[in-house]
Amino acid sequence: MLSYMEVHLYYTLPVVGFLLLGLRPFYTSQDRLKYYFLCGVAFSTAAPWDNYIVFHRAWWYCPRCVIAVIGYVPLEEYMFFIIMTLMTVSFTNLVMRWHLPTFYLKSTLSSFHSKCIRYIPMLAFLTIAVKAWFAAVPDTPFFYGACILWYVCPVFALLWYGASEYICRRWKGVMISVIVPTLYLCWVDTIAISAGTWHISERTSTRHFLFSHLPLEEAVFFFMINIVLVFATCAIDRAYSILHLYNINRQPSSSSFLSTVIDLTKAFCLSDQSLDPQPLNDLYTTWAILKNSSASFYTASAVFPSNVRQDFGVLYGFCRATDDLADNESVSVEHRKQQLNLVRDFINDLFTQKTNCASELDWTPYMDLPHECLASFRSFVRLRHVLRLEAVLELLDGYTWDLERRPILNEEDLKRYSECVASSVGEMCTRILMNNDLKMMMMDQTTLAWTIDRAREMGLVLQFINIARDIVTDSEQLKRCYIPSTWLEKKEMELIKTGHARQLGDQRLKELALRLIHAADDLSLRARRGVEKLPLNCQGGVRAACAVYCAIGQALKQADDYPIRAHVKGLQRVWITLQNVYDLIGNNKMMTPSTINQPKTRQGKVRSFIVD
Repeated sequence: MLSYMEVHLYYTLPVVGFLLLGLRPFYTSQDRLKYYFLCGVAFSTAAPWDNYIVFHRAWWYCPRCVIAVIGYVPLEEYMFFIIMTLMTVSFTNLVMRWHLPTFYLKSTLSSFHSKCIRYIPMLAFLTIAVKAWFAAVPDTPFFYGACILWYVCPVFALLWYGASEYICRRWKGVMISVIVPTLYLCWVDTIAISAGTWHISERTSTRHFLFSHLPLEEAVFFFMINIVLVFATCAIDRAYSILHLYNINRQPSSSSFLSTVIDLTKAFCLSDQSLDPQPLNDLYTTWAILKNSSASFYTASAVFPSNVRQDFGVLYGFCRATDDLADNESVSVEHRKQQLNLVRDFINDLFTQKTNCASELDWTPYMDLPHECLASFRSFVRLRHVLRLEAVLELLDGYTWDLERRPILNEEDLKRYSECVASSVGEMCTRILMNNDLKMMMMDQTTLAWTIDRAREMGLVLQFINIARDIVTDSEQLKRCYIPSTWLEKKEMELIKTGHARQLGDQRLKELALRLIHAADDLSLRARRGVEKLPLNCQGGVRAACAVYCAIGQALKQADDYPIRAHVKGLQRVWITLQNVYDLIGNNKMMTPSTINQPKTRQGKVRSFIVD
């Protein structure tokens, strides 16, 4: 005989533990609210409902198989309310987290079609609930099934009201999130029923079985409850994405649990058609820039929480759009300088006016810029309160440096150039990470400044590796040399600037590359310490991103000759990411394999790792 607690110990708790452990590196306050709120609602509603149907003998349990009974229901059944909620919600989080929820907000559907999608199923759910209420007569074959329907259908209607279009657009993820836990719980139920742990009354059920020992009503129960949990998870994700995209003045530090629930409720009630389409369209355009320019960055960003990932995408879009302005050789150098000056004017205006709303800015002076550039700028406005003017202007200085083809004369120039195009980005990324975490926002200024300094040093590390990897590529494609002139003989400098860097020979090229790598190594150990001060749910992603780049330096060290452009193979990149995200090698180390390969030709002149 199998006790009810053994069912949990053998079948349900290990799965929940495995899922929560797998999601631990990505755990956010948003997930915490989901678990607390949905577990609370599930327990408070399921407890009286389950007592009611047990009282009417829809199912019963073996008295010797339970530890204690509260009311009419075993203690283990109350545990099941929480366990099932955690299982389904965590599995749904795992399935859904790889795509930004904001991408499933669309205001293009007509109001008529939106209302049809929203209200017709709601009417159907409520009609079924009413009919089920009157059909739920004790001691009749439809009692158990009818009780399930009148219990879940009103909740269906409510959730459908707040997230119907979102759910329809994510139908694949919704189906997987519902079906997999349902099948698993049905299997566990079959084992428990066949072992005599509990029994479904033939008198209050239809006596139809999907499988041996699995009554139809039990399968319907798991299926329906999982739909409720998945729909609720989608509704919370949608509400959070609306708050993050539109309510940009909202400060997490002043938000209690109650105020957060109130804000989410307001967002829940908003239809897609009531949302301003401009921020949505600008975000789509900005992320298209990211996806088309750097598939690896687009994919790697998935390890970060959705709000951080969205802001990273906006920052990347801004960096790439402005880089493209400086890189567009179909336009004269003078005109490109004018465009960069226009970008500089925009940044100064943005930080002077101190607004986070794009609609409050006068865009007339910037209308000559490309459409994609303007879209990325409008999205970038929402980061104004997060970033510092000096870091953004520093990045623009790096673009100007490249556009003017200023040489790297010495090590001081190398450091300054790298600070412009890489340290500035490291600082901006760190400020985004800090802003999206309540505890980080309350960090004292001394610790914050120290953490940002470490991020700027890591920017130097990654940029030195970037330059070391691309000596030949930069020479052949850009006719540029980022090696300090003091490291080179005059003839060597000429060969690199004329696109013949390969003529220096593999040994000389590797010697120059290793000098940069060693400089990066000297900075790396101290720079990595800053990761420990970042939000816990972002540390793994930052370690992984840095480790992948550092692996390139390791590959250069171990290569017999100087490769055209070393990088880490796809599968090993995934392995590095997993090891660092789950911290399998310790906080102070980064996994760096040595395998190298030849990727596609790089586009873009600015030598920054983020737009590489």
